[in-house]
Amino acid sequence: MSRELSLAGLHLGGRPIDLGRLRAGTVLGLMGSADSTTEVVLSAAAQPGVAPPPQFPTGFRSGRLRVRRWMRSYLRAADADPGEAASAAALSRFGLEPTVLRERIGDLDAATRAKLVLAAAWATGSEWLTFIDPFAGVPGHVRTGLRARLADLAAADDRGIVLSSTTLTDFIIAEAGVADVEKGELVAFGSLASVVTEPRGSLPAELTGVNIWSGLARKGWLSIGHSAVRARTEFDGKVFVTLPWRSAVVSLDEHDPAFTSAAVFEAIVVGLRDRGSAIQAKLSPVDTEMGLALDVDLADLAHLGGGGGDSTADTEADGAGVGTGYGILHPGLGEDLPALRRNVKVGTHVFVDVDTSALRAYSVE
Repeated sequence: MSRELSLAGLHLGGRPIDLGRLRAGTVLGLMGSADSTTEVVLSAAAQPGVAPPPQFPTGFRSGRLRVRRWMRSYLRAADADPGEAASAAALSRFGLEPTVLRERIGDLDAATRAKLVLAAAWATGSEWLTFIDPFAGVPGHVRTGLRARLADLAAADDRGIVLSSTTLTDFIIAEAGVADVEKGELVAFGSLASVVTEPRGSLPAELTGVNIWSGLARKGWLSIGHSAVRARTEFDGKVFVTLPWRSAVVSLDEHDPAFTSAAVFEAIVVGLRDRGSAIQAKLSPVDTEMGLALDVDLADLAHLGGGGGDSTADTEADGAGVGTGYGILHPGLGEDLPALRRNVKVGTHVFVDVDTSALRAYSVE
């Protein structure tokens, strides 16, 4: 029968939290703000018999540090045998040759560093291992294989693992569950599906592409605080409400024919950002007493035409090096990317029509 490690006595924000029991051979994932997830990882590592998370020192001089010296130092800190035989065996588990021990840390790429972090923890021989964002910076195609390798070895060697990450796909290996910890609070804990299907914190909402608000459902209606953005509901009481980033039509024209409801409201662009292949705006209703800010995708360079534009790009490139209509999701903001760039800036007033059928509610309890 597999052993278990109690995670009922961990600390977050100075208060105890209970993450159940970790079964050997499985992985527990921590998502959320970096300071909170790191605190929980270190709290788990402070328990007897748990290996601390391997971390590379920072700074120019640290980059010149030889891998061998770093690994010996880590293994001593973990009360493990720093012998090279154990290190070499662990390195081979993750596809590294012993010659990497002679390399300088600063000369290694992100994938090799990640493999070293995993191998160093493996070399401790501990049944319980901890990692702080171990795949950070690793390219996607390498990350997928390395992540699978970690999960397979954990199961084969009966190692229980607690790790943090800011990338949703990393949690696919979290058989023991996923905890969302943000701003010193345990926001949610359960299976990956439950955490992202009904997000209760900003990170799972961000990772799944939805706005999230807490609200109140009353007399068969739920709202995000805006009289024009509400929908029927069977809930009554405190709820979480989500709305996908692409569930609104945005235009510079209040009477744009693309608007399909009478509940169009005016908003101001309070922020612009890149997110993956998309350009996104944060919109705040002009009457701030009427609603909450929401994020909306404006353009997506991974798609042609998008929500209402042409479905194909012109073959002749414009001055920006892309075809007319390329990636445009809201033609009412500009017919092409150069026009979008000219028309939409922080401070620009726009009009918004939200697809209220896309509002989704679930109980806070």
